[in-house]
Amino acid sequence: MKDQQQRLRAIELTLTPLQLVVLWLTKSLQAGTFEDGSQQSPSPREAVANAVYDTVRNCMEGQPEPLIERAVLQARQEADFLYNIIIDLNMAVRTSHENRVREYILLRGFLKAVNRGRRPEDCLEELRSGVLMLLRSVFILEGAIPQVAAERFGNQAILFSDTESNLKLQIQMAEALAKCFNLIATKLGVAEIKLDDVRRSVQPKIDQRVSEWIGSARLTMLSSFGEEKDCQAALKAAFAQPHSPQP
Repeated sequence: MKDQQQRLRAIELTLTPLQLVVLWLTKSLQAGTFEDGSQQSPSPREAVANAVYDTVRNCMEGQPEPLIERAVLQARQEADFLYNIIIDLNMAVRTSHENRVREYILLRGFLKAVNRGRRPEDCLEELRSGVLMLLRSVFILEGAIPQVAAERFGNQAILFSDTESNLKLQIQMAEALAKCFNLIATKLGVAEIKLDDVRRSVQPKIDQRVSEWIGSARLTMLSSFGEEKDCQAALKAAFAQPHSPQP
């Protein structure tokens, strides 16, 4: 057992920053929920930084100290940036979940009341707008998360089990609301909401959300591992970028 641990440790000391982050993520996902994965000692962010430090120093043993220190900083920046993306994505789903549940309950009750009313067509456009707003918020998350996973993590799963369940529930609620709306629309002979069309329409917002997450993760990284001028430049860029409403 000790020999196996030593071999695993030797392998870890040759990994890239991305591979070290993915290794941490894989172990944390196996731990279970987001809280389970974050309840580690040292903290996950510190553990990733320490692993990067050990790896770079091992690979550059014997080289000039200033060169090693610069390489350590660059590797820590890359790893921390990727780590922050993972945390931001999971938090985005978790914080949006309560809002989507509340909106679902209100809209579902409204749909039922309108369906029983004498003149449901009077509220139909208002209902359509409300349902579409919820659909777009959910579909932006649904599309942005796998896009980040593909672009930054080689399609590695990046949501914890409870976060993934939250996202799936939001998608189910959104699709159920669209189905309820379409039942009323069909009865009145008006256009239904087509989910495929809504999903296609939010692609620009998906790209924008991904860009916002990337900018936020970089800013968080620079606040710990960057120079003040770099942090100020990132902050200025973040404020200059148009932001989409958060889910």
